[in-house]
Amino acid sequence: MNPPDSTPRPPGPGPGRVRVGPLLRLAQRRAAHTFADALRPLGIEGRHYGVLLNLNLHGPLSQRRLIDLTGGDKSSMVRTVDDLETRGLAVRRPSPTDRRAYAVEITEQGRALFAEASVVADDVATRLLGHMDEGDQDLLCTLLERFVAAPEA
Repeated sequence: MNPPDSTPRPPGPGPGRVRVGPLLRLAQRRAAHTFADALRPLGIEGRHYGVLLNLNLHGPLSQRRLIDLTGGDKSSMVRTVDDLETRGLAVRRPSPTDRRAYAVEITEQGRALFAEASVVADDVATRLLGHMDEGDQDLLCTLLERFVAAPEA
């Protein structure tokens, strides 16, 4: 039997810090799959819902701003807005503040679909978080908001 290693080692990260990345990834996958399945009957995906949500909250936005708000990238945002335009859920109009840019705006049809999708989103959230009491649900959301808003190290 070998004697125990007595070489001093620097302290490592706490157990929670080692697991945070994989846990966030698994949580995101579970939520995304559940939401995608629930949205399928409406003919949209989570990426469409995210854009409609932000247009509903903020009014007309540039594609650049939508990328920032949704965490997407340029090519997927172009594809998403194209999809929404094809379905009559959003339109691109010349930006009133920058003649070189376009603003994406939600249509009345988009507002109606967004209202339906929001009911679906609430139902999915209830199913995903239903095993937690209300205080834990609020705490989880608060902690995730703080995590997302924190400056990058």
